[in-house]
Amino acid sequence: MTATAVRPLPSLPVDRDLPGAAELCAGAGAAGVARFLAGRGLEPHRIEAAQAHYRPGRWLTVCFRTASVDRASGAPVCLTVTVDCRAGEPDTTWAFPEDPSLPGLAPAADGRDVRRRLRPRPAEVVVEPLRYRPRRRAVLRYRLPGGRVLFAKVMTPKRARHLLAVAGALRPSVDRGEPAGRAIGSLPAVPLALPIGRLGPGALVVPLMPGVPLRDLLLAGGRVPPPDRLAELPGAVHRRCSAALGPLLGRGQDDRRRVDPCTALTAARHVARLLPDHGCAAGRLAEAVIAWAEASEPPDDRVVHGDLYENQVILDGDRLGLIDLDDLGPGDPLLDAANFVAHLLLLGTSATPAAGGILRYRDELRAAFCRRLDADPTDLAWREAYCLLRLAGGPFRVLHPEWPQRMAQRLALAGAALPGRS
Repeated sequence: MTATAVRPLPSLPVDRDLPGAAELCAGAGAAGVARFLAGRGLEPHRIEAAQAHYRPGRWLTVCFRTASVDRASGAPVCLTVTVDCRAGEPDTTWAFPEDPSLPGLAPAADGRDVRRRLRPRPAEVVVEPLRYRPRRRAVLRYRLPGGRVLFAKVMTPKRARHLLAVAGALRPSVDRGEPAGRAIGSLPAVPLALPIGRLGPGALVVPLMPGVPLRDLLLAGGRVPPPDRLAELPGAVHRRCSAALGPLLGRGQDDRRRVDPCTALTAARHVARLLPDHGCAAGRLAEAVIAWAEASEPPDDRVVHGDLYENQVILDGDRLGLIDLDDLGPGDPLLDAANFVAHLLLLGTSATPAAGGILRYRDELRAAFCRRLDADPTDLAWREAYCLLRLAGGPFRVLHPEWPQRMAQRLALAGAALPGRS
C-alpha cells in the first residue's frame, strides 16, 4: 500500500537560511519517512505529522506517527519517526527511541534493560512513553509488579549531571548507593520529585509523587487550594533549596529563569515566520517587553522552579508538591509567578466547561502572588505578556488543526496583558 500522510504539515514560507524547511513540509518529510521505513523492511500504511519544532533560520524538527507492516512476518509495527532539518547540515532521520542527542533514551525505553538495572530487581517492567521532545527530553513511565510506578526522565547528559548534583545536595543519599527503586521521602516545607538514581547517560529515575495534578482538579471543577497557598510556593522553594545548593547556584545558568531579550525576539520571529500578517504586532510586543525589562529594577536572584504552572503542582490532601525540576536554579521568582498565571489564562480560554472558574482563580492567584512577593501588579503583568509571547507557538508545535487562529489568539492575549493595554 502506498504511504499516505493523513495529517499533512502546514506549508511554510521559504526560509532562505533553512532552505530544506519548506520542502520538508511540502512532502519531502513524509517521503523521507516512507523511505526510512522501507529500508527497515516495513511497508508504511500511514504517516501522520504529530509535532513540529521550528526555529526560523536554524532548524525544523518534525515527529511523524507511523503505522506499517513488517514485510517478512506481516506483523504490524508502529513507530515514531523524526526528521531533523538543520542549517548547513544534511537532514537526519531516526525512529524513537534512537535519538542522537539523548544517548540514554534507548536503554531507558528497553524494559529488559531497565529491569536489570533496577534494585531490587523487579519481575517485569512495562515501559510507557509519555512525552518526547526530539534532542531535548523524554519522559517514560515504568509499571512494576504490585502497582508500583516509577518514571524515567531522559535529557542530555550535561543537564542530567546538573540535576543529579542538585538532587544530591538537597537529599545527600541520592546517587550514593541507594537502590534506584526506593520511594522518595517527603522533603521539609514542599516535597520535590527529585531523581533517585541513574539508568544511563542522561537517563534518571524519578519516583511517583502521590496525589493529583492541580490541572486535573481545575478542569474537573474540583476543590483546589486557596490561592495564597500556591503563592507561597516560590518562597518555599527558595527556603528549601538556597542553603543546601550553595556553590551549585552559580552553575547551569538558564535564560528560562529570567526575562531574556533574545528569547522575546526569537519568539516574535517565530510568530512572524508562521503568521506573516501578525509579524509587526509580535515584533512590537517583544520590543515593549524588552523596554519594560530595561526600565525595571533587576530582580534579586532566588532559587526558582524555572517552569512553574498548574500541571507541575501535585496535591495530596493538604500537601502541595512539585514535579519536573529540570530547570531548578537561580532566577526571577516573579517570572515563575507570571508563567503560572499565563498558563492559567490559556487554560481558561480553551473553551473548557470550567473556563469561568479557572479565570476567576487566575485573577485571585495574580493578586496573591503580588502580595506574597511584594510586587507591583505592573511588574507581574509585563512578565505575563513575555510568557504568553513565548507560549504563542504552542499550537503549531502540536500541529493543532486550527493552529493559525490559536496562535493569533495567544498573541492577542499577550498584547492585552501588557500594562496599559487591557
